[in-house]
Amino acid sequence: MAASVTVAGFCSVAHAAVPDNAAVYATEHSKGSMSIAGKDVYTKTFEVMVANLADKEFDLSTLCLKAVAPDHQEFKLDTVDEKLTTGKVKKGQSVKGIAVFASDNAAVQQTALVKLTDDCK
Repeated sequence: MAASVTVAGFCSVAHAAVPDNAAVYATEHSKGSMSIAGKDVYTKTFEVMVANLADKEFDLSTLCLKAVAPDHQEFKLDTVDEKLTTGKVKKGQSVKGIAVFASDNAAVQQTALVKLTDDCK
């Protein structure tokens, strides 16, 4: 099973409002860490489904996923299935994939919410 994975950090697109008809469902998949040459990184992986709940399509390439901790800290994507970041989601359609968030801040492992945002900086 071949999956297309994109390393995040490319999100330099024009701002587009997050559509009201977009729903993000996320289930915790795993927590992890890496230590390479004295640099420590913590990860949290989610299985994510983005669904269109209305008639108007929206374009995922104009939006980004962020993970949010209970204290409202936000974490950017590290690695993501390409289908969660490209293409249009039509009426009644959904796309599923894996999203990995990574940080040198261990709080990334406390994230509980994944959301779509137009703040892709």
